[in-house]
Amino acid sequence: MPIVRAEAGSTPPGSTNWKPYGNNIGVFVDVDTTAAGFGSTPKYFTGLGGNTSHWRTTGATSIYNATSTGFRVHVRWADGSTLTPAKANSLQWHINWLGLEVA
Repeated sequence: MPIVRAEAGSTPPGSTNWKPYGNNIGVFVDVDTTAAGFGSTPKYFTGLGGNTSHWRTTGATSIYNATSTGFRVHVRWADGSTLTPAKANSLQWHINWLGLEVA
């Protein structure tokens, strides 16, 4: 029977290292999971946390470039409005993540 190891974490609310993409169409963050010590690329699951308005977004559960040490997530407003890193951090947005590794 396979053994599943779970690790979880989050980026820091209010000071996540969001970067702009497009012409401020959205933001992205490279999530570092090195501290979890995964030996292979786990299955990652994500959600967007914050104080308000994160329900109006899209993208937070779409994972890009997954490796054993991290992944990237893009977030934007569902209506296409301008979104900057400063705005995302002012709303305390952060990425909560869970990694499941099967050994």
